[in-house]
Amino acid sequence: MTRATTFAASLSTTLARWAREVTYDDIPRDTIAAARSQLISNLAAVRASLGHPAGRRIVAAFGPPAQSDPTRAAYVLAALATMLDFDEVAFAGHPSAGAVNVAVTEARRNGLDGRALLATIVAATECASRITAATILSVFFRGQTNMHTHLASAAVARLHARGASLPEWTAGLGLALGTLAVPLHHGVVTSDLKALSAAAPVRMALDACDAARHGLSGPDTVLEHHEGLLAHLSEVPLPEVVTAGLGTRWHTNTLTYKRFPGSAYLHSAIDCAERLCRAHDRLDPDRVERVVVHANLLTWQLQRKVAGDLAGPRTTVSAATLSVGYGIATMLMNGAFGPVDLDPAGIADERRWALADKVTVEHDWDLSLRMARATSPLGAALRQAGERALAWSDLLAWCGDDARGLLDGLGGPEETFDQATMAIGARVVVELADGRVLVEAADSAIGQAGPATRRDHPAIVREKFLATGGSAAVLTALEHVDELDPPATAAVLTEALAVR
Repeated sequence: MTRATTFAASLSTTLARWAREVTYDDIPRDTIAAARSQLISNLAAVRASLGHPAGRRIVAAFGPPAQSDPTRAAYVLAALATMLDFDEVAFAGHPSAGAVNVAVTEARRNGLDGRALLATIVAATECASRITAATILSVFFRGQTNMHTHLASAAVARLHARGASLPEWTAGLGLALGTLAVPLHHGVVTSDLKALSAAAPVRMALDACDAARHGLSGPDTVLEHHEGLLAHLSEVPLPEVVTAGLGTRWHTNTLTYKRFPGSAYLHSAIDCAERLCRAHDRLDPDRVERVVVHANLLTWQLQRKVAGDLAGPRTTVSAATLSVGYGIATMLMNGAFGPVDLDPAGIADERRWALADKVTVEHDWDLSLRMARATSPLGAALRQAGERALAWSDLLAWCGDDARGLLDGLGGPEETFDQATMAIGARVVVELADGRVLVEAADSAIGQAGPATRRDHPAIVREKFLATGGSAAVLTALEHVDELDPPATAAVLTEALAVR
């Protein structure tokens, strides 16, 4: 007697079946709106880098972002979008380097209309964020250098935009995710390597998709195999996250949109400094005795991680984007902090560094608890893991005997991300030479995922695009991109990348 055997589909096949079929009409309107803002914000980040000397060197080396070759154009766009750490953050990771930039190049070359463009961005953001979330309980602070995020987002964007077959999808994802380069932290913070650490995996993923199109095979179980990506990258793999809630739990709804360049872990502190400037005017560094930033664990640890690579006026752009002191000092002195402050002339300002040297970061446990209870960047993963998270060495190092109590207080996993939050808060205390003490606090930064950002993200990215020299007419077209046919979509994307 013969008995039929049923084999469960692999994670990548299950993800591919969903992603290749998802269309604009399948996606909730608030998620479409989030992706529209993601597109505008990413284009603004690219424009900001095009005005920077390092951005101009990228273009000199690899060509302009609107060049005709979609693979090379995506490489350049990914480098520019991430160079100043001005890109968007989701739960989990930085999906836009591949998701948005590959979708843009495919739309310009292969005739996507605005609706298909946005659907491609969402599909790629969803898949990359899920794969990243499944690996997040690992060595923390990889952030933009999580190359598997860029591999996944770029591969999905090309496969979706080109209407690839299911075998192509599975092979393309397997080929893309089967080779992992790991950027060295030392190289990232002491050079211009960070931009290429996003661009290189985008290029690798697109080559993988082209290989799959011509019949090369990729490993079907690249994610869940005991020698696969999840096992390789994570101390506590969460394989169920890859496919949980497909079509109902939209990771795109967790996006954070940055008003300033630099790590999202710094933005609440810079927001506080901005409000202090508005209330008390700009501060002369000589009037400041000390600045204390009371911060959550992630901000505190990030400052410790980068401190040894800060070299005052000789600090690299990448290290400056991770420095709490540099961002706050610039804001307190000038009342603003933007891409121009990461130009060589800005970083060379000795007075900024003199004030930055007066900034100390202290850990505040209450802020860390708020951070952990939010969706992003960590809370959703801890809730999903439950007791399994006790095997994560970083959690035990951070919390010690309090780890179990922290987990018990988080509750169960979210069924949807409709109410997603990020709570990277800070309290900034400025002690002046005349004895006055100025204080500002923020539970989260403007633009971080939460109710205010769900309401205000179109205005936040509008201001960002215009601040980088984008035209108001182009912005209006981008805000209505889902109404555009393929030629109009290609034209507005080309114009959005033009810097005059």
